[in-house]
Amino acid sequence: WRMGKVVDVEADAKPVPEVAAEMPRRARRALNRQARMMDDLAIADQEDLAEGEALDFDPDWAGAQKRKVAVNTRWSAPIAPVRVFPTPDYPVEYQGPRTDFRETIHWAPAVRTGADGTATVTFHLSDAVTSFRVFAEGAGGGLVGRHEEVIHSSLPFSMAIKLPLEVSQGDRLELPLTLSNERDTPLPLSLASDFGELLKLSKPVALDAPALAANAQQSVYFPIEVSGVRGESDVKISANAGGLADEFVRTVKVEPLGFPQLAEAGGTLASSGASHAFDLSAATAGTIEAKLTLYPSPIATMTGGLAGMIRQPSGCFEQTSSSNYPNVMVLRYLQANDVADPTLVAKTNGYIEKGYNRLIGYETKDKGYEWFGSSPPHEALTAYGIVQFLDMKRVYGGVDDAMIERTVRYLEGRRDGKGGFQRSQQALDSFGRASPVVTDSYITWAVAEAGLADRFGAEVAAQAKRAQTTEDPYLLALAANTLLAIPTQQGAAAAAVTRLAQKQGKDGAWTGADHSITRSTGKNLHIETTALALMALMKAEGNEDAVRRGIDWLNDNRGGFGQWGATQATVLALEAMTEYAERSRKTQNPGTVSVVVDGKVVASKAYAAGHKDPIVFDDLGRHLTPGARTVELRLDGGDRLPYSLAIEYRAENPASAADATVAIDTALASEQVKMGETVRLTAKVRNTTDEGQPMTLARVGFPGGLTFQTWQLKELRDKGLIAFYETGPREVVLYFRDLAPGAEKEIPIDLVAMVPGTFTGPASSAYLYYTDDKKHWSPGLQVAVVR
Repeated sequence: WRMGKVVDVEADAKPVPEVAAEMPRRARRALNRQARMMDDLAIADQEDLAEGEALDFDPDWAGAQKRKVAVNTRWSAPIAPVRVFPTPDYPVEYQGPRTDFRETIHWAPAVRTGADGTATVTFHLSDAVTSFRVFAEGAGGGLVGRHEEVIHSSLPFSMAIKLPLEVSQGDRLELPLTLSNERDTPLPLSLASDFGELLKLSKPVALDAPALAANAQQSVYFPIEVSGVRGESDVKISANAGGLADEFVRTVKVEPLGFPQLAEAGGTLASSGASHAFDLSAATAGTIEAKLTLYPSPIATMTGGLAGMIRQPSGCFEQTSSSNYPNVMVLRYLQANDVADPTLVAKTNGYIEKGYNRLIGYETKDKGYEWFGSSPPHEALTAYGIVQFLDMKRVYGGVDDAMIERTVRYLEGRRDGKGGFQRSQQALDSFGRASPVVTDSYITWAVAEAGLADRFGAEVAAQAKRAQTTEDPYLLALAANTLLAIPTQQGAAAAAVTRLAQKQGKDGAWTGADHSITRSTGKNLHIETTALALMALMKAEGNEDAVRRGIDWLNDNRGGFGQWGATQATVLALEAMTEYAERSRKTQNPGTVSVVVDGKVVASKAYAAGHKDPIVFDDLGRHLTPGARTVELRLDGGDRLPYSLAIEYRAENPASAADATVAIDTALASEQVKMGETVRLTAKVRNTTDEGQPMTLARVGFPGGLTFQTWQLKELRDKGLIAFYETGPREVVLYFRDLAPGAEKEIPIDLVAMVPGTFTGPASSAYLYYTDDKKHWSPGLQVAVVR
């Protein structure tokens, strides 16, 4: 029988009371290197995974036992090839600490049974002393079947601890450690512990007795103060029990208190140097981090843009596709320039495959695409998807031609016969939609970029007319690029480019547009428009001065982490920057970059001719203290280098934008809760204007001793209170497709108290996703969890 989609964690995996341990931070990384865990066969009921979250597999898993589970079936069917679940390699002689606390321990997608319908599946358990729920599903002979079984993992002597994944400076914890003796005789006990540099044991802990009684458990509580400001601390506890031993290592992340602040700068470094003044007076001592990145090659620019984007949430189709696009650009560049870099190619191919598999999950039943995969599809997003899928197909062989064709047919069916496109009256983003003229222009540009203009003749003709009349630079840039992609429209394209060049500002940017397809405004809109305009001018050629000024403006407005604002702005800017680098390609000469803080050289790096990787200074924060600071960059030899500089710190007061259009307030129903019980967090998200707003994000922080319940978040989504969610160690990210004029959304989140102590959570924020420079902040919440 062939395994189908096996597990919906909340619906099928009921909590198992024997659960004893928290999963470590490193095992909860949401970047999934293999497959989504929702499809796995054996799920540990220790803690539910958030939707879309997966585990980070380490090939060096250690210390687990081996079990066999007999699965009874009565069916047989052809086996289909599918993904392979990575199998850990456990050295039999391993005697070190327990480090493997995976929740999902096995997935067998294709199990062959014997003639009697029985098969045996063998797998390794993790290091967790807990219970696992096994799901088996099969189909054959016209029948389907399903069975669940619970298995238990135990040791003669073991320890289990509840540990937050992340805490704040100043938090006080009572870490509960449970010792278990499964033998019929008492065991003598001795403990050793180490909490790293950032956590401090307030007072020594003594056992109730020197021995642990037969078949008994004993709990001790370690009083811990979070003394460090920022970083990671390893918690190590070992026990000796008369020849039996247990040991584990877990990592806790420490974050500083206060409101996050960000100071950014970007530009192009030449032999004349560059200087930036920063006012860091509001920074709390010890919280300043600074990173300088220089981009000596197109590859560095692409990877830098990707690194900046993945810092942001990526739960919708547009965010996911935009974050995947730099990888497509990298492979496209390597192939076009015959660059032999097997490691980079293999890594990038892996990212693209993972991105593609996630993207096709957003296809709706109507065969188009929507922000979160719901019907009806979003016409403009569907067009954007076609462009990316066809670009992806040129460098990655796994793209489904049938999927592309049915997606194009969906768009053909949405034409209105007047040179534009219909928009579903049941669209889910009622207040977040771009205007009809922007939507029509964007879709037509997308299909022309994809080489499909011959299937959309009336729409192309409408763009040719619009290019002659519109005064909106965003619409004109879309129209110009559309016409440039069609050989028979080169006369109209040249006229459109001439009009477009005349709209460039003295600073090199194109401004004055009303809104873009993502309803972005302000700086994000200026970047999108400028990038599209530059692409048109470069295709038309003969606009060298205007292009250089536009590229310099983009470099000056690059975000501190290598990105340009939100995802749509970044991917368009990357396209323009890469095209410019290709047209002005030359060998990079060797040079040396020096960083000077307040007149003192604090770091220098030399690079060789042809260096292609980003040049990174990532430890500059230790040279910065609160107050007015000047950071200078010096270049000795070498060619002009684009760069970005980011300075992050914490402050006592929020940096809420005065013109933010959305606001957030959070509150706990009680500031004290008993361990094991729940407390309600209420998040109120408001549209402070009398106009509808597009996609809105609320990043809701909560204290470290509490944890969310994934089933409830899914319920909020299913009831339509939110469109989507993502989770972090102390954060729930809520998505709203749009907000009606003056709307207020009140979202209840019931948090479970897991660890006793007093905790302060991170600040919460709300903002329009495509206008992410205008955030509103709410203070971090405090709670006391008591035993």
